[in-house]
Amino acid sequence: MKKLLRIGSDILLWGLILICVLPFVYMLLMSFRSTVNAYDFRFGISNLTIEQYVTIFEDPVFVRYFFNSVYVAGAGVILTLLVPSKAIMVPLYIVVKGLGWINTYKALILPIPTAFGVFLMRQTILGIPEELIESAKLDGASDVKILWKIILPLTRSAMMTLSIVTFIGAWNNFLWPLIVATKDEMRTLPLALTTMKTQYEIDVGLLMACAVVSFVPTFIVYLVLQSKFEEGVALSGLKG
Repeated sequence: MKKLLRIGSDILLWGLILICVLPFVYMLLMSFRSTVNAYDFRFGISNLTIEQYVTIFEDPVFVRYFFNSVYVAGAGVILTLLVPSKAIMVPLYIVVKGLGWINTYKALILPIPTAFGVFLMRQTILGIPEELIESAKLDGASDVKILWKIILPLTRSAMMTLSIVTFIGAWNNFLWPLIVATKDEMRTLPLALTTMKTQYEIDVGLLMACAVVSFVPTFIVYLVLQSKFEEGVALSGLKG
């Protein structure tokens, strides 16, 4: 009976995995085709082409969107580790507009840090044994040395976790860039998807290629830092 239950649970899990993975496989395959039919599932080798990727990367507007996403997401990660903040969108927009920051990187980056970073880092730091810090103080270590030699190395996993969450959130952010970036040169990749759909409405392959380019960087970041992400989540709940 236990064996049957285990087999049944395995089948269920594999089924769920397929349901989650198939849309990404479809997106990837369609990105190598030039077609007007989203329901054309013939994927012969002769039908595959990299023309869609050549087209989008030859478009200077798309390249600018890509650069903006990298710049905004990267800067947002750095600020989340340094400057915690919590804001509501409408008052924040009024402030940004009053400062004359519309269509600037400052408007895109500064709202990214949230209270989540404070909570995560607080939980991790509280999990550091007090004996380590006291021992370092007895050895004559200064507060700065304790920070660099003890606290930062022990909180590295949590910082990686926060970096992943912030990077993915900033990379995929759609609404805020849509509000504060009205010029093409300041828009990010999520907005490029809507532009591609409007500009090349009949070419499903081109839209899928744009979606793949938008998805791959966050996927790579997660794969590279996956072990640190799991470590950080575990450590953040050690002590409350």
